[in-house]
Amino acid sequence: MRTLTYSLLLVVLVATVGLGWLFDQLYDQYNTAEYSKKTDAINVLEQLGVELAATLNDMENRAEFVQQWQERKSALTPSTLDANPLGYVLQLLPMEDIPLPKALLKEIQQGNPLLLETNDSLAFYFYLPKRAELLILKSPMLTMSKNEKSMNYVFTLLFYLALVLLFIVWVYPLVRQLHQLRKAAKSFGQGQLQQRISHSSLPYIRDIEVEFNHMAQRIEDLIADVKLLSSAVSHDLRTPLARIRFGIDTLQEEEDPILRRQFEQKISDNVDEMTSLVETLLTYSRLDQAMLELEHDQINLSYLINNSIALSKTGSTEITFYHSKYDVYINADQRYLAMMVNNLIANAIRYGKGIVSVDLHVEHEVIKLVIEDNGPGVSTAQQEKIFLPFVRGSHNEVANTKGHGIGLAIVKRIVEWHRGTITVSHSHALSGAQFTIELPKN
Repeated sequence: MRTLTYSLLLVVLVATVGLGWLFDQLYDQYNTAEYSKKTDAINVLEQLGVELAATLNDMENRAEFVQQWQERKSALTPSTLDANPLGYVLQLLPMEDIPLPKALLKEIQQGNPLLLETNDSLAFYFYLPKRAELLILKSPMLTMSKNEKSMNYVFTLLFYLALVLLFIVWVYPLVRQLHQLRKAAKSFGQGQLQQRISHSSLPYIRDIEVEFNHMAQRIEDLIADVKLLSSAVSHDLRTPLARIRFGIDTLQEEEDPILRRQFEQKISDNVDEMTSLVETLLTYSRLDQAMLELEHDQINLSYLINNSIALSKTGSTEITFYHSKYDVYINADQRYLAMMVNNLIANAIRYGKGIVSVDLHVEHEVIKLVIEDNGPGVSTAQQEKIFLPFVRGSHNEVANTKGHGIGLAIVKRIVEWHRGTITVSHSHALSGAQFTIELPKN
């Protein structure tokens, strides 16, 4: 979900900031061209006023010329100006009739045209030095053309289209995978427990796919465990119950005190066996609840394995621990990690013939723990089933050893909690079983 959140923030930033900046640049280039046209129009108008001022400065019949201008102004209007020709006005006024600041009057008297702008018009002031008069050329305001207004709408429309298109590109894979997720969840609810969703190439929705497949696999494993537990309970409890029943019936008919005590002891042993089985079942059933309470801390795995070896080692067993000179740390739950290591080392000691090898190293941010022994090993046919609850090896040494076959099932469950894998194979070095665990450091 973190990747999904980051990708959404990135799309929002690109959509709002990136597209906004891009269209601002395009709009500025377009406005620069339009502004250049307006500037050209103003320059033409100014040049016209300069020529008129120079002509009127030497004319005697200035009023008549202005009157004729007013009557024929449409013919003198610059064609490049995008305005109504009828809006141009030409006036001659004495200097004293114009209420302008002294600074502006001084600038006009030096021969510089003065441009004044109002809400609805532009006015150029030109000085006629021989007559001490001001020529005023008024033009309507150069408003935005229809073409310019339409281009503003086009730019706005393009921006929103690009914005929508960007979000569609981002949302479409998510919607498609959510549709597949809905379809898979529906099939899963109808009993097709093997249903999974394929991983897409986009990283920001891969977490959802991985989590769904992990959940589906866990549910499938739980249902398989329930089936195994029910069959194991029906088998393993039936035998001691039959023995207890037989012992009670025999005890009722037996008069010899010594034999009675022997039967009582057998009944007690069968009760202990049933109690041990029930406690094992309860321990295994609590594992899923314990998964919700995992506490991830930085654990010194090298120290934890050393401590487990020291507690498990006996005088008749030789345990060799191979590891680098640097301690290996992992982000995991210390309680269950210790349970995992203790179970594997205890199994290697129990089923081995006195030699156990433990190897710990790191490969590309993956921690590998390899535990080998020189016992009978695990047959190829049993390697796929050995991690199931209540499944034990087929060798005579294993069959004659007490236990319920729940230890490796617990180990596999702990490894899966920490997003790791565990496999069993034949040990080429010691000729026994080899258990290989791979765990991510984080």
